[in-house]
Amino acid sequence: MNNNLLGQYSNIPLYNIKAVVQTTGISPSTLRAWERRYHICQPQRLENGYRLYSDRDIAILQWLKNQVDLGLSISQATAWLENLATEANGLEHVTLPAQNSNGRSTRKAPLHRQQAQRDYITLQHELFDALIRFDEPATTQIIAEAFALYPLELVGENVFKPVLVEIGERWMQGEVSVTTEHFASNYLQQRLAALLHTLPNAKKEDIIWVGCPPGEDHEIGALLLTLYLRRAGYAVQYIGKNLVIEDFVREIQLRHPALVLFSISRDESLHALQTITDQLSNSSPNAPLIGYGGRIFQNRPELRKQVNGVYMGDSALDALDNTAELLQNSTLRQADEKHSKAHR
Repeated sequence: MNNNLLGQYSNIPLYNIKAVVQTTGISPSTLRAWERRYHICQPQRLENGYRLYSDRDIAILQWLKNQVDLGLSISQATAWLENLATEANGLEHVTLPAQNSNGRSTRKAPLHRQQAQRDYITLQHELFDALIRFDEPATTQIIAEAFALYPLELVGENVFKPVLVEIGERWMQGEVSVTTEHFASNYLQQRLAALLHTLPNAKKEDIIWVGCPPGEDHEIGALLLTLYLRRAGYAVQYIGKNLVIEDFVREIQLRHPALVLFSISRDESLHALQTITDQLSNSSPNAPLIGYGGRIFQNRPELRKQVNGVYMGDSALDALDNTAELLQNSTLRQADEKHSKAHR
């Protein structure tokens, strides 16, 4: 991209997501993730839910992708753009740094953005070591540093989850005690629960419930998903672990959440998940949408066919992306059904 003023690009929404993908080379899932996590561009939504982008949006997205291709993280690239906007007193006054014939920017990112960040592997090792030593001050400090460097979603997926998986595997090999595994899991779960209480919950008609079926004690995945959903602007309530099937189904019938999401990690929880999803599916004509996920479905894909509902993906971030599509398709389908009934 040449050295161009963003204000010279049209801000009129004209292009659908397919056109943006073809122009920029950014995949639809990556584009949605960038918009959600970093508030890159604000495409206009039509009545049918489709998004339209402007020439300015495309210019920004193309420039950001170029920076990522050249080695910056997307968080660094967006921080650079924000820095440029602050310096220029508004995004429309930003002149995007030109690139030379090799595609490299002729202007360097601010020095504090060039400095090497502590990568996920380093943070994983430090957090693992602090947890198995029961060193709460060190654990608190490492988590604070991780959140200062990366968005919550990336800390959850690239630091918390790998560390817990490693501790679990070490426990199975007899290298870590049950007490140590419980301490680590409970400590991280408490930190996530505390974070959840600080986030405002959206006020929308479509409520999402997240929980774990009977027999499932590992709730990190469910907590992470609840946090991601709240940060993305959904109305979501965390119901907790070890749900009682009959009581839970009865509450569903009373309160009518639009979507219920389950997370499991243990084979022992699979039968309970099957039972609860079967009962929910047959509970009433207005049964909620059902989604599920967890490590056992990632490791053993054949199990997905045994559960009544939609597999939400291999991670909480995948589930977040699929939630938007699931709710949108449901809304469009309901609108079509109402339209068809009105014209019978």
